[in-house]
Amino acid sequence: MNKYVILLALTTCVIAAPAQIQHPTAWLRADSAVLNAPSWVDVSGNGYNAMPSSGAMPAAFSRMNFNKCFEVGGTETFTLSLGINDSRQSDVIVVYETYDTVSENALWQVQLDTAKRIGQTTQRILNDNGQITYDTANRLKPVVNYLAQSWRAPEVCAPTLTLCTADSLPLYGRIAEAMYFDRRISDTAVIQWISYLALKYGVTLAQTDYLDSRRNVIWDYTNYPDYCASIAGLGRDDSAGLNQKQTYFADGQMIIGIVETQNFASLQTGNNEDNPAFIADGDFIVFGMDGVLPAVSEIYTQSGETYEVIGRSMVQVTGNAHIYNTFVLLDTASFGTQSIASQQDAPVLLIDRSGTGEFPAGEMEQILSAGTDSAGHYIYNNIHWDTDHSGRDFFCFAVTMPDTMGTPKALAVDAGGENGTTRNNGNTMGVGANDYSPLRTTDHDATSPKSSVNGNSSFLIPHYKLHPNPNHGNFTVEIAYPEAQDVTVTVYDSDGRLLLTMNGKGQRTYRFENSVPTAGHYLIDIASDLEHKILKMIVN
Repeated sequence: MNKYVILLALTTCVIAAPAQIQHPTAWLRADSAVLNAPSWVDVSGNGYNAMPSSGAMPAAFSRMNFNKCFEVGGTETFTLSLGINDSRQSDVIVVYETYDTVSENALWQVQLDTAKRIGQTTQRILNDNGQITYDTANRLKPVVNYLAQSWRAPEVCAPTLTLCTADSLPLYGRIAEAMYFDRRISDTAVIQWISYLALKYGVTLAQTDYLDSRRNVIWDYTNYPDYCASIAGLGRDDSAGLNQKQTYFADGQMIIGIVETQNFASLQTGNNEDNPAFIADGDFIVFGMDGVLPAVSEIYTQSGETYEVIGRSMVQVTGNAHIYNTFVLLDTASFGTQSIASQQDAPVLLIDRSGTGEFPAGEMEQILSAGTDSAGHYIYNNIHWDTDHSGRDFFCFAVTMPDTMGTPKALAVDAGGENGTTRNNGNTMGVGANDYSPLRTTDHDATSPKSSVNGNSSFLIPHYKLHPNPNHGNFTVEIAYPEAQDVTVTVYDSDGRLLLTMNGKGQRTYRFENSVPTAGHYLIDIASDLEHKILKMIVN
């Protein structure tokens, strides 16, 4: 009986070991291909070269996450004859991207004999018993697709693998890499390979740790599941063939990389291999975000100021990656009018060096933008992650919201010392201790958050948090007051119609599930005897 496995989510706990990874029987990589060559050379060393249908490899490359890929327009295919497969099993991993969400596209097909085949499209599995639909739409992003199948003995057991065709369908899109295994590989090996491909091509894997070829956990989803909305990374893994020195992050709204030049324009237009920077085997810097930009992770007030925090992210560092000088380019073009794009001043990059994600004032580094590049990205450079070798940092961007007159306010920062530092490309600067306001409180007990001003006096502040924002109708409002208050949380639509009301006394968390049925803009009204606060919310 046919058996099939689609990798949707894998979570594993693996003990680190020496470099060990199960290599493919056939391995095709666009970044190793030669233009106009007679075949697509198999880099596994087994000699299973793929023959292009046009008689020569396509004349031009496209890109996925600064790596080469082939653009195919419905007529190009790649065929390779495989050896005898006595196990009657195969695992296939392919990296691709399609041009629309509706049209079913081909991925690959293995012809077992004149009558039997296995394979996969972007929406169906083909097997020797028929077919199985597993999706009804395509994703307009790079996809790492893994499928394991077995089959009954065919008349001829020397199969032929063809990429970019299946069940008479073509592929309109791009293909970057394909791996064929003539056997079933372990779950750990699957995670190792899809981790490599995800970092290389800018794909976020759901609900799984990322592993390198040594089985080290280079992204810890198990202990930090809140930071998996977007995952990207830099690193080198010689056993897997990875040497990623720059990457898109947060759906392309950030570019992060290792840099030995200030020519950011050339880095953006070139391929990963054009970046002259060096990174050593076994070093990784992996980034994960808790939402999708331009989501506002937090909205809260402090000392009469209202702050927005955008793009709360975690950075996990493996090996000696703390030594590398990195840059971040931030694109704010698609941000809403009430967020960073509305500010006259560039947002401040905040790095939590404590490794807690709480951004305590004494362990928070503030980096100012060095300006913008030719594409309008804000530039943040000379960044070293995990300077204390703890294994991780957290970071975000922050601005103060405009006041009632619409005048943007500057983010208050400290001049340095025990309350943290501010850098502008390595230069310390500040505005004086009396202007200092800690960005986020760390007190989560029944009392109100407290912060120090000038090292001796303390004050109590209200704290508000709405997350996620935007959302799909499920959201949480968190409130902290100096003392227990009678609170009413009310949701209004953009026309002022009352939709929902929730009351509480001393309650800190108000959860709303499936509460807002339609997309649009909404207002969250928070009323108490202490103060009145309105938050803005977007439902997609």
